[in-house]
Amino acid sequence: MTITAAPFHAGEIGLAYTVVSPTATGGAAPYAWDISEGALPTGLVMGADGQVTGTPTNLGTYLFTVRVADSVGGIATLTSSVSISKRLVVTGTPCTPRSPCSVEAGCATVCGTFAFHADGIGPYSYAVTSGSLPTGMGLNGFSLTNAFPAPPSSAARDWVFTVRVTDAIGATAQTTAQFHVFPHIAFSGQITSTCAPPPISGTGCSLSPALTYTLGTPGLTNVSAVVYSLPAGQSWPGGAAFMAQNGSVTGIVCGGGHGAVRGVVTLALKDTSTCAASQYCASGTATVSVTLSC
Repeated sequence: MTITAAPFHAGEIGLAYTVVSPTATGGAAPYAWDISEGALPTGLVMGADGQVTGTPTNLGTYLFTVRVADSVGGIATLTSSVSISKRLVVTGTPCTPRSPCSVEAGCATVCGTFAFHADGIGPYSYAVTSGSLPTGMGLNGFSLTNAFPAPPSSAARDWVFTVRVTDAIGATAQTTAQFHVFPHIAFSGQITSTCAPPPISGTGCSLSPALTYTLGTPGLTNVSAVVYSLPAGQSWPGGAAFMAQNGSVTGIVCGGGHGAVRGVVTLALKDTSTCAASQYCASGTATVSVTLSC
């Protein structure tokens, strides 16, 4: 008589153990099973028919010997083990319906991690069980991929969805995430302007018509940067700069330096993204025809 199979598997604390039934061949049925040495994980028991059932309650790796006896006194044994891990759980959920994550449309995936998980037994799989991911975005674990889509209007849109993680032995945990996606910073109205020579040399000039912008980080007063692209071979006179605040670009002024610039300047605005201190969201571009002497 021999034990031909004893398909023990790993388990998790608090998760019902999938029933295991060892098998034997030879000898004379019926068989009687027990554990002759060592012990099963706390919370598991083996019946006389060999079935192992129960729910593990303690961590650890348990070594034991399975024994089967037949009706005429034949005996066979097999040494095995079972490891018990902590139960799969979801941890660190920064973007919940109680506290949504605010994200600017167009911002990249650094904004998109909405939870983590711990323990359990890998590998893991993930699935959206309710709601829907933001349009055009994918799922990589508990993170979103690609860029956040623009809301259909100037108002923000909230995306709410539930993702479930399942580990290798069927344990599950889930979380519901909510992202508050507000429109991307953008120039509004006309995106071309002229900076004509000032009436008094050295005073700089203002933009006509004015360049205005909207949207971006809620409550934003001043953008974090105005990015310039100067005509080839040109450089700014010392102290000259564009400035953007309160929804408009205010033109260029002259500082203490001297010089001149003439040509079409391309500029873009950047605002502070709420998803990461090191990430900024940039607008599309506008152009300014500049004739300036400082």
